[in-house]
Amino acid sequence: MADINITLSVTRAWWVMPYLQSVDLFCRLTGMEPDLNKVATVALRGFKVAIK
Repeated sequence: MADINITLSVTRAWWVMPYLQSVDLFCRLTGMEPDLNKVATVALRGFKVAIK
């Protein structure tokens, strides 16, 4: 049987962590909960997955 090697590479944009930290900060300051679907949609735009 042949061996199969798959390499998965995930890169994150520079702005993803500051964005998530800002959302967290504003939620703590205002006492409100974020819309997690919107936060996930924006955050996932900063991730790229490559399969080699």
